[in-house]
Amino acid sequence: MDQSFLNRPELSGLDPVKKKFLAELVEEAQKTPQKNMPTLYMKAISKMNTLRLKFSPEESALLSEILEAQMSKEDRKRFDAVKKMLLK
Repeated sequence: MDQSFLNRPELSGLDPVKKKFLAELVEEAQKTPQKNMPTLYMKAISKMNTLRLKFSPEESALLSEILEAQMSKEDRKRFDAVKKMLLK
């Protein structure tokens, strides 16, 4: 997954700390086997909490849309399952 999505106009107002966090997450995701993505997602949430990063619902929706667009159909299903589990 390339990081060009961070340059989209919709994200131009995104806080630089959030952009850095996302860039690091994408870099880590590129090195992570697909079966370990749920674990990576959980670690990302923990790091967000540590850094006290909060994404607005609009930012979260847009980022999910961008990330899911770059995923295979199978990966999208896994991603959706993890999101549902975490939103309960």
